[in-house]
Amino acid sequence: MKPADRIVRIVHVEGVGLLASDTHGRVHLLDGRLRVVRSSPFVPQGRPLYGLAVADGWVIGKDRMGALFRWSLDTLELVDRLDPAAVCDPALLIPDERPSPVSSRGISIWKGKVHVTSGYHRQMLVVDLHTFTVLEIRPNICGTSPMEWACTEHPTRHAVSDKKGNLRFGSFDGDADFPDRVKLDDGNIHRVRYDARHDRFWATQDFGAGENADIANGVVVVSASGEKEDECLFARDDVEFVTFSPDHLRAYAGGFDGELHIFDNTERALRITRTVTGFSHQLSDLAVSADDGQVYVLCQDGEIVQLDADGTFVRAMGFPRQAVWDIQPSPEDPATLYCATDTGVTVVRIRETAGGPMTEVTAEHPTGFGFTRRVAPVRSAGRSGWLGVTRDHRVFRTDHTDHTDHTGHTGHDGQDGRGGGSGGGGTGAAALRWSAELPALPHTVAVSPDGARALVATNAGAVEVDTADGHLLDTFTVDGLPVWAAAYLPDGDRLLVTRNGVIVVLDRADASVRWRFDQGEYPKRLWIQSGRAYLTGDGGVKELVVGEGVVARWLKLLSNTVENAVVGDGLVIASSYGMQLAAYDYTTGAFLGLFEDLPDYPKALHLLHGADGAPYLLVGCRTGLLSLYRIERRPKRIRLVKVRDHWLPRRPAVLDLRIQDR
Repeated sequence: MKPADRIVRIVHVEGVGLLASDTHGRVHLLDGRLRVVRSSPFVPQGRPLYGLAVADGWVIGKDRMGALFRWSLDTLELVDRLDPAAVCDPALLIPDERPSPVSSRGISIWKGKVHVTSGYHRQMLVVDLHTFTVLEIRPNICGTSPMEWACTEHPTRHAVSDKKGNLRFGSFDGDADFPDRVKLDDGNIHRVRYDARHDRFWATQDFGAGENADIANGVVVVSASGEKEDECLFARDDVEFVTFSPDHLRAYAGGFDGELHIFDNTERALRITRTVTGFSHQLSDLAVSADDGQVYVLCQDGEIVQLDADGTFVRAMGFPRQAVWDIQPSPEDPATLYCATDTGVTVVRIRETAGGPMTEVTAEHPTGFGFTRRVAPVRSAGRSGWLGVTRDHRVFRTDHTDHTDHTGHTGHDGQDGRGGGSGGGGTGAAALRWSAELPALPHTVAVSPDGARALVATNAGAVEVDTADGHLLDTFTVDGLPVWAAAYLPDGDRLLVTRNGVIVVLDRADASVRWRFDQGEYPKRLWIQSGRAYLTGDGGVKELVVGEGVVARWLKLLSNTVENAVVGDGLVIASSYGMQLAAYDYTTGAFLGLFEDLPDYPKALHLLHGADGAPYLLVGCRTGLLSLYRIERRPKRIRLVKVRDHWLPRRPAVLDLRIQDR
């Protein structure tokens, strides 16, 4: 049996097996073949369980709102829960403070005491491991930033990291004082591990630091005395973990680039000897068995891949996953929506019923490629369809055909058409017109106003292709940096944004730089609407006027990177990695509402209208959930009223692991 919900954290327990926590607050024990042996009970209002630690027969977990749990390791029966809203020191709260969501991983268990930041990030709980008595509520070791990791592997020298790139050294003995601090990153330090072979600490980076900030990052090595010793910058995105083999002869590191790097740690110099690629998704966690050195890699889609110590494939769990990454309307029919999914592209139609609008899946088109990260409608030479970019470095075009597949899905190019639509007959089958390899990981795709060109933002720059056959037209670079977002302006000029926030406009004819502006924060998505450019990412939602700069920004109360947004009906509605939606007045910028404790992580957003003209918000989520909300405007606020949910079918990923020796 497989876990029903997406796994978000794994820990290997010596002599027991692999523990895994999921998005609904449950813990599972997996056997040597990655099958569920037993699971903890369902938790009311279960939330993603990011913090997970084990000691002395107990499993300790912390969910994204700061609730603290204790299970019996032997049975996984839930024994205790501390509520984040009630367990606090009122004297340390700011006015009207409430628990804030955060996906922090940091739990320290030392000499029978649990140290963990609560839902109030300025506070830290000290809890007795064996009785779950709250012994102390004290100011957070890390100040205002949640503790992201705690390393107690050194017998006396402990290390604590936070979400602001700080690494602190001290001890959890006595007053738990951590007086020594070194700045290693401009973002999260997700993992800190003690290297017993060379008496030093390894730490991960999210953004990089100094002149490499938002350009290159990797792992940093710090001496036991707290001085930066060395670094290895191998990543263009967040690094999520670093872990050692039981004998400390190897180290394993990876993250959102989707690559696992294996270090030879026999000598002190940092040296990658092998890289494993071809995973189904970004890498979010890794555990190494102290029993036999087997390596367990957790992908962000919930798949767990078992490798041997050298990185050779052993088995995969085969977790059935699905996500809705992007939603774009058909230009011919706005009620027809193209949804980028883990399996390909799903066509959804908005249909009026007696109960209001509903989403109806009319066709599912699997690609056989990696998951479709973004989709863009295209129409040229009288043929319409969509372009997509996939995680495995491909761009493709699919055209509608005159053949209707009444099973609701089609296969093509030798694919088996697995997946099946939900709902009745299709709105017309689709055929893969072409696909082409990209030089690096793609992020966004846009189609030119005349439909003849497509612009793909990749880690190797912006790639422009002909939409007719996919052949390469040109490649554009900006200071040699990854381009994380790109779009066409109404006149056909190209708008590019680099990972570190540099914006350039390139002339359509000769690609000369018409405008350059450094807005200083990394992007996630970019689109053109009513002559304005809209950018999401670090720093919120931004409205830009070409030639002028940022003219408006919406960010208030969002706890993490803003991934997506929609603008319309006098509103700006944004989604964040913090599992939040926030609404603002477009004209005044006034904050109109924050919506948390969502059933899933929002990824794709789309505004639509019912037959009576009322506005609705369609939210595509990580588990393939399409949630439809009615937007009710009130004085100085709005309400999002859930109308209905629809889940797309889930499919296991197809892995294509590749090993590169260095």
